[in-house]
Amino acid sequence: MLDLVFGLNTRLGRLQFFLATLVLAVVMTGICFMVAMSVLRSVAPADIRPEILLKSGAMIAAIAFFAIATVTLYSMRFRDIGWDPVCVVPAWIALMIVDYVVALKFPGYAMGQEHTGTIVGGIANFVLTLALLFWPGRERYS
Repeated sequence: MLDLVFGLNTRLGRLQFFLATLVLAVVMTGICFMVAMSVLRSVAPADIRPEILLKSGAMIAAIAFFAIATVTLYSMRFRDIGWDPVCVVPAWIALMIVDYVVALKFPGYAMGQEHTGTIVGGIANFVLTLALLFWPGRERYS
């Protein structure tokens, strides 16, 4: 059971990955809504700002939970594809960081004024997301 929760040497097929991603999105929406309502209940309407939500301990815990759950799902799916998640996940994160820095330092390469990424990073994320959703898994060996 803990293998499934923490993704220790567990593989996740395409359909299971898709359904787990949907469930995670619904759960995180509910958690964020509950945290926002509890934090905003204690704030005067004139003082409502996004920083108040982001500084609450519950929201930081929700963000950490979402990050861990997402990386776990990605790792399980990459393992099913046959790729080593120890190499692929850090490379994907490094690509996103480099893309963000390039978009900040060279605004002409950014996708737009409101975006913090370039077209290269967008295409790379799109291709990796398609691979996670549609790439067939390898045969399971005993």
